[in-house]
Amino acid sequence: MADHMADPIDLGEVARSCRVSRGYFIDAFNASTGLTPHQWLIRSRLHRAQELLGSTNLPLAEIALACGFCDQSHFSRAFARRTGETPGRWRRIARRAI
Repeated sequence: MADHMADPIDLGEVARSCRVSRGYFIDAFNASTGLTPHQWLIRSRLHRAQELLGSTNLPLAEIALACGFCDQSHFSRAFARRTGETPGRWRRIARRAI
């Protein structure tokens, strides 16, 4: 999933590639990580977005798409829920800290 984080993820397909049922995959994933696959994926996408925000000048819309969010608005809402800051503000704060 990490290698295809920007792509839509079909859990049924991932489970089939592991040769288990979708339900079993979700339960096993949750047991081993403490997160549902969806929670893990969102966290991973947001972590990648933070890396890009801190190390590039890419526009927010490009970062959103590169990290698998459908648009900048969805990305901004998810980012603000997780960090308490908008992506633009987080970028400015992170750059000042460096």
